[in-house]
Amino acid sequence: MLFSERELCILFWQNEALKDRLQKLVLETYKDKTIVPSQADLVDWIAHESTGSVITLMLSHIGKGIPRKKARGFVRSASVMDIEKMRSHLQNIQRPDFDPKTYKDKGYVLHGSIRTDGFRLQLLAYKLKELKSVRYKRLRADVLPLRINSTTGGVDYFLTEIRNVVKTPQDVANLWECEPDDIKILGIDLGQACVVGASAILPRTRSKMKTPHPDAKMEGGNTSTESLIFRNLAVKQKAVYQPNFKHRRWMETEKNKDPGNGLKTIQDIETELPRLHGEGASLAAYLDKYNEVKEQLSDFYNGSNNRFKKHKWDVRRAKEEEYRLITDRLLGMVGGSIGAKRHRDNKVVIGVGLGKFSSNSRLSSLHDSFLSYFVQKVYVALF
Repeated sequence: MLFSERELCILFWQNEALKDRLQKLVLETYKDKTIVPSQADLVDWIAHESTGSVITLMLSHIGKGIPRKKARGFVRSASVMDIEKMRSHLQNIQRPDFDPKTYKDKGYVLHGSIRTDGFRLQLLAYKLKELKSVRYKRLRADVLPLRINSTTGGVDYFLTEIRNVVKTPQDVANLWECEPDDIKILGIDLGQACVVGASAILPRTRSKMKTPHPDAKMEGGNTSTESLIFRNLAVKQKAVYQPNFKHRRWMETEKNKDPGNGLKTIQDIETELPRLHGEGASLAAYLDKYNEVKEQLSDFYNGSNNRFKKHKWDVRRAKEEEYRLITDRLLGMVGGSIGAKRHRDNKVVIGVGLGKFSSNSRLSSLHDSFLSYFVQKVYVALF
């Protein structure tokens, strides 16, 4: 569900404590302090306030009134921007004599609306940092940073076919300022049976061998040779799906519990509902039967304790943790980790197979959702 600040205030107006607080906020801008603000006065007040002000005052301290040096993350980077400042910001970018090199704005500006499922609350915001691409797209092509190894001009050129960019060893030297053998290569193939199949090729390292080699030079009685380091990683779908399997088993157990009082189990009720698809399907028959058991189903799925939403939230967090572990292992293969910036001397190229495939399994493939998660984390770690 999506709520604007105006809709939120109308909802808050129904609660006496929240209504009293809203009236005090409205009175702060009124010259006559003796009047009692009405709901119409509240709506008029919202229209003249900065976008995000009500959310900041009533739901979260994000964006206003917090010492920015002490806050972290989204709290520190978010702000409330009034209409005049927004207008000035846009006019500055749109001016014909605007110099893109002077653009340095970043962070978040509250959108003035929230999204919630009744259990979680999401604050919506504009991300000013994405406008960083504006300054580069207005420059000449010869002064733009190379999109294959830089995200300064935006993140919409991440997945580029490298064969169209790197054709000779000299191209590698121009792009990464090193020899091809000094670059770490991580190849990732996404699929269904294996969500991730990865292979890392690391630069050659010098090692000593006791057995002489005809092409090796002798050093102190030992033979010195160079060899590549290969590392492989495979993650099966079954491993990543464990949180979903656990939730599914819990659901089946709950549906088969006898509620008592002569009532049928939820499993039996759902099985006896008429078909909505296929041969013999009838929407009218389904609705007639559904209305008879609607109250019991609603009590089961939408109880006051929100147990199903809590379990779904736990499943989502567990799935994200699985993705985090996979991503951390993949970055670890090339000397990185989540949250750690890549060292300048650590040259890394990550290739992702983008082949399309069909699936006959009953389980949906996870490769698309994992790729989206992985790209975001790599953006932070490598750039």
